[in-house]
This record gives sequence, structure tokens and C-alpha cells, in this order.
Amino acid sequence: MIKVFLVEDETIIRQGIRNNIDWESHGLELVGEAEDGEYAYPMILKSKPDILLTDVKMPFMDGLELSHLVRKALPRTKIIILSGYDEFEYAKEAIKIGISDYLLKPVTSSVLIDALKKAAETIREEREHSRLLERYFVNYEKYMKFPDRADYNGVDRKLIENFLKTGEIDECGLFIEEYFEAVGKENYMSLMLRQYITMDIFYCVREFVKSINSEEAENASEWTDLKRLAKAIENARGTMDYLKGLFTSALSIRDKNSGDRYGQIIREAKDYIAENFSNSEFSLNRVAEYIGVSSSYFSSIFKQGTGQTLMEYLTKIRIDKACELLKCTNLRTAEIGEQVGYSDPHYFSTAFKKATGQSPKEFRGGKN
Repeated sequence: MIKVFLVEDETIIRQGIRNNIDWESHGLELVGEAEDGEYAYPMILKSKPDILLTDVKMPFMDGLELSHLVRKALPRTKIIILSGYDEFEYAKEAIKIGISDYLLKPVTSSVLIDALKKAAETIREEREHSRLLERYFVNYEKYMKFPDRADYNGVDRKLIENFLKTGEIDECGLFIEEYFEAVGKENYMSLMLRQYITMDIFYCVREFVKSINSEEAENASEWTDLKRLAKAIENARGTMDYLKGLFTSALSIRDKNSGDRYGQIIREAKDYIAENFSNSEFSLNRVAEYIGVSSSYFSSIFKQGTGQTLMEYLTKIRIDKACELLKCTNLRTAEIGEQVGYSDPHYFSTAFKKATGQSPKEFRGGKN
């Protein structure tokens, strides 16, 4: 059975979904429900549903924030979002998260069931792919002694995701070689551990591709031909060549789907700056760490993408906000400086005058 968790703050809608779907007849099981994302999240971690069905607009924690958390904790859980017609910005954010479906309210039972069945079919296909590989390797166990799987702790998903976001196509081969060197020869030379490593990487890369082009991930042979994957894992060299091709394909899709290669990173940086510019301890290292790239690399692509250094961009954001506060509030200059990230009033006045040609007092028109 495919497990489903429902999050919807409107009681009538939640009860309608719960009571009007014959879950069992569709191979589904409703394992839990909640009226808010904050309440739902710990229940989701406990029940580990295969599908999360969630409303977007809810109090305390909305559906997008919940989806972000679930995507990180349970990356293979499929997410279906319910949204109103006037919530286009939510739709754009949902696409970035990598949801399985986005349904507009009011949604009929038949449309909802179709979406659930589509997600369930994808889950069953992924499970069957895994079973096929397990069966493929079972014959080898008669001839080889494998180390215990407990010795293998899984791939470094963060490292792979960072490379997929920022790496160059011509770096794929080197990345794979260095990754396997870090894994250790005694691990990747073991057929069974090589299987686990490769499958983990395969699903990690596939999820990345789905997040930017779900149609490509569902239809292209790189992501559906499991016989090719099984053949590649027969030896270490074949595995590395296969993964090099896999990463090359993923980065090609990434570049094809983005007008500017660095757009996503810069958008994330700008969002982070907008939320944290008032912190007087804001730094290049902090924003680079948040995004998951080195500070030198981030500094370079931010300048290429915006035509400004991070400090120039940050200063403009802070001074623009200070101008707004000077004109629209009665706060003292020192208080305004603190609100826009300058703990030293003198330094704030100096930075403001350098940017605008006036002191804060002159800009305000003589007010204190």
C-alpha cells in the first residue's frame, strides 16, 4: 500500500478528502492528517508517508515551508500541493521545490484521485527498479564475499547537490574520480557496495533533474533504463564511466533549462540578503555557507551575475531601507542604522553620505 498524509486547515475540505476517497481500492492508505504544517511535520517524520498531500495557505507553517522540510528529510516522498487560483507565486515556488503535482482549488475527487494514482505509479516504478537491481545482483552472492552493508554510510548528498548546482560539464569526470577515491577502493571494488553507492547517486541526481525538468527525468533513457545501470555496475571502470555520463546529462539539462547558469544561486543569495541584511554580522562567508558553495566561488559568480560585489549590493539594500525609514518614521538616526545592519552610528552616517551625497540628517530634511 502507498501511504498518504493529508494536511489541510479547512476542516470541511479535509474531512471531504478523507471520507470521499476509497483509499484501499486505489492501493492507498491514509496514514495521518493535520490542520497545519507545524503540527503535521513531526507526524510525517514518524509515519514516513510515500505521498504528502498539502494545502498551501495555512497558519503557523504553510504548505511550501512544510514541503521544503519534507523534501530535505524524506527526499523520496512525493508532494502534491493544493492551491487557490490567486496564488501564482506559490506555484512558482512549488516548482522550485520539485513537487509531483500542483492542483488548483476547488479540486474534484476524480482529479485528486488521478494525481494520487500518478504519484503512486511513480513510486511503484521506483520500487520495482530497486527490486530489479537486487535480483540482478543476487547471483553474484554465490561467488563473492561481500562486506556488511552497515559498513557503508551512504553518499554525501550535500556534496553531490552542490556539484550539480555549480559544477561544469567538463569537470564531471574529475568529480567522479575524486568522489570514488574518497569513498575508498576497498568499498567501490566490492560489487555489493558499488551497487548501493551507485543507486544512491542515481536517485540523488535523478531527484535534481526532476526538480528542474520532471518531464525529462520521467522520459529520458538516462533515468529510466535500469538495465543499462545494472550492466554498468559490473565493474568499477564501467560504473565511473556511467556516472560521468549521468552527471554530464544532468548538467546539460540544468544549463538548457536556465537562461543564466548562475541564476538560481544568485536568486537564493538575494532572498537570503533580503531576510538578513539587518544583521550587523552579515558576511560573504555566511551567505556562501547558506547556499552551499565556497566564498571565493560565490563572490565570483555574484559579481558576474549582478555586476556588483556582494558588499556593493548589500550596501545598496541597506541604504535604500534607511532612506525609507528616514522619510517614513520618526526613529532616531542611530536606531535606523541599527535596523539596517550598522551597529556603529558614525559608520552608518559615513556609509550613507558616501552612497547618497547627504548625511542622514540632511536627507531627512533637518529632522533629528
